[in-house]
Amino acid sequence: MVVLAGLPFPVCGAVAKSIETRLAPTPRVIYQPSGDQSGDFYREPTVEMLIRSISDYAVRQIKASVMPPVPQHIFLAYVPSADEERLLREFEFFAFPVRLERLSDFDEHGRQLRKNQGVAEQYTITCLEQASAEFSAVKRRLSSGSTKEPLLLPPRNFFVSAAERMADVYKDITHARLPWSDPINRLQRVMVTAQDLPRNIRPDARKEVFSDHRGLFFPHDRSEHGPARELAENCSHEERKLFLRSCYRFGVPLENGYHHDVQFISRGLNQVEFECSVAGTTRVTGTHANIYPNDYVRT
Repeated sequence: MVVLAGLPFPVCGAVAKSIETRLAPTPRVIYQPSGDQSGDFYREPTVEMLIRSISDYAVRQIKASVMPPVPQHIFLAYVPSADEERLLREFEFFAFPVRLERLSDFDEHGRQLRKNQGVAEQYTITCLEQASAEFSAVKRRLSSGSTKEPLLLPPRNFFVSAAERMADVYKDITHARLPWSDPINRLQRVMVTAQDLPRNIRPDARKEVFSDHRGLFFPHDRSEHGPARELAENCSHEERKLFLRSCYRFGVPLENGYHHDVQFISRGLNQVEFECSVAGTTRVTGTHANIYPNDYVRT
């Protein structure tokens, strides 16, 4: 799936048709026309309609038991704008961003290139083709099931430092301020045994597990238990975003029920504070907390 954002009418429709015609395998393209002035590209209703279209399509495929999951990837191809943060904030971090940088430039007549259909079609195709190689590498990492993969960590509940969370790292990556490989060497990984984490490691086995600034460990729980992914017909915009964030990470489908068993070694949680995407600030007492990719905290 390609989500096309920031292009005016009727250029957006022509570019969408070109993408569907020229890229293989043929992607589904979702788009909404944007306004004429930078700073007015990503109005709230425009972004909400994009989110609604993506989530409705994904739910239909899930109900139809389509395998492999459809969409198999989600690209967000967007034109830079003064209000782009609204778009990126709403899409964090379930889509793979493709920045259509040149389309925000102007030609010799003072006309923005995103309004030139021929330029917009060719440049968008080129950007998507170039992004495919980098996306393929990210997809291999996220699909590997490796406990050493930092791009699967919950954004707001893994503390890189006292002031920085994984969400901050992810934002730097999606804004091209950091390479996709950056988190690997920045985060602490500790070799642990079944004696340390009996719930998550087989007897006589050893495994490297991420540990955050607070000393909390984030082993992946392979039981993959959790609520089934579904959306009510009258669901809110926030529920749609949470649904997509539970299903995808940077455009790659996640296993249903994927989560981390967040815990200390040799002691339980005693009123440890987490940020739940549904309930807000939550204090947990017990052996561990289940934290999902969309930062839903389940105890």
